[in-house]
Amino acid sequence: MVPDFTYRTIHAPFEKNFLKEVLALYKIIFEDADETFFLERIQSKKSIMANLCYGNGNLIGFKIGYQYNESTFYSWVGGVHEDFRGKGIASELLQRQHLEAKKQGYSKMRTKSMNRFKPMMQLNLKNGFDIVQVYTNDSNQTKIVFEKSLD
Repeated sequence: MVPDFTYRTIHAPFEKNFLKEVLALYKIIFEDADETFFLERIQSKKSIMANLCYGNGNLIGFKIGYQYNESTFYSWVGGVHEDFRGKGIASELLQRQHLEAKKQGYSKMRTKSMNRFKPMMQLNLKNGFDIVQVYTNDSNQTKIVFEKSLD
């Protein structure tokens, strides 16, 4: 871990300023970011948790997830600002998310990705996820479902 990066884990309900901060980074990272979808999802799911990375006081990475079912935590969305990629931040956020989910009593992690997000797929596979399903959604996007035991 690089010393000038600080990590934080927070749970919903989130402060309004936090949502603005994460949404701003989300829109920088994802060119097709849908603000309405993001806010609806983050406000409608159970047991939302955000793992955050700050560099010099600025949010530079995040990983957000929520309860999928009683035993499974769903890692929904995350990313690292392009200026800070390749420094182990995404791996650290993933590890912290998994540790906190296990502490909360979850026994499994689940996430989805798409072929265009190869670094995310590689990160999942390197960290013990298995591909358990591939499907095409209503928007004609091919989704790859990953799962991992936390035991």
